[in-house]
Amino acid sequence: MQLSKMVRRTIKALLFAALFILLMLFFNISFELDENATETMLTSYSEKSDIDTVFVGNSAGEMMDADEFSDLTGTHAFNMCTPSQSLSVSLKNIKLAASHHKIDNAVMLITLDSVNSEEYDGIDHLYDRVVNSSSPLHVRIVNTVKRDFENSFSFDNIDTERSITVWIPWTNETIHGFSNITGNIKKRFSRFMRGDRLGSHIAFDLNSVKYETAGGYMTDEDISMLREDAESAKDLPIPAGMVSSDKLTALARICRFCEDNGIELKIIVTPHRSDYYERYESFREDSRTISSFLDDFVSKRGVMYYNTEDDGQLHETLPDDYFYDWEHITDEHKNEATAYIADIINTKMLTSLN
Repeated sequence: MQLSKMVRRTIKALLFAALFILLMLFFNISFELDENATETMLTSYSEKSDIDTVFVGNSAGEMMDADEFSDLTGTHAFNMCTPSQSLSVSLKNIKLAASHHKIDNAVMLITLDSVNSEEYDGIDHLYDRVVNSSSPLHVRIVNTVKRDFENSFSFDNIDTERSITVWIPWTNETIHGFSNITGNIKKRFSRFMRGDRLGSHIAFDLNSVKYETAGGYMTDEDISMLREDAESAKDLPIPAGMVSSDKLTALARICRFCEDNGIELKIIVTPHRSDYYERYESFREDSRTISSFLDDFVSKRGVMYYNTEDDGQLHETLPDDYFYDWEHITDEHKNEATAYIADIINTKMLTSLN
């Protein structure tokens, strides 16, 4: 019996879709990071029984030794900073900690150059992969499709290339290069054979954390205020594009969540080497404008802010040989950096954590 032309076309379309999906899965296995800092951090977090202070932020914040900080301040601290951590992931981390512990303090460690660019969706993707890892396959598929639809057809993305690329995760910047394909496949295969799935060492059910029902939603008044801030209608005008609107939205959500949940939020711009602005000369003046704007933006929301660049003793306390690049402290000098930040909180920000 000869198939009709419509049936043949339908079969061809289904075969093409199946082939496309298989290719995407192969590329994900080949390119996308499997073992990542989020999994390591959450595994370590799940082993902690008493936390009242968390650090969130990108890799510059990994300079903080939580145990040393706890000894210095009498707190029970944990460092949730991970490389390229977006503000939306920082909020998820704070909400996660608040769902398990009575969090009194959240310290956000940021770099100013990370605030004037759009939120990077790739890190959110890695975070969600770990969160979904303990779910059944059909739940992971539903969550992934739901997330991609929300990102693809969001107001911010609908008319940009991100409306397409969110469906192709191996194209994001969190991938290995072509030279690492073989090694990455071997790692994944070895992990599969051991039954050591992603997130399997995390000692709690990540899916029990209902991020979307936690406090911290912005009211119409918050959104109106945010629009005024973004449009430079407040006390400190800022050129369009110098601070991205999605970063301001995420920052406002963090401020609101902490306020609603009795968490004292502190935002600190991390230290850098004395020759930082020699390399980024064009950013020197912009950084002052951004810092002043952020100080104004968060102080209106009851949050304390401090830029270490304003400390005249910074490069004496943390000399250049303490850094392995322009803004990252070496492991050997984490104690000095931790003591420096603890001193800032207790003296420059005029507050005590304990």
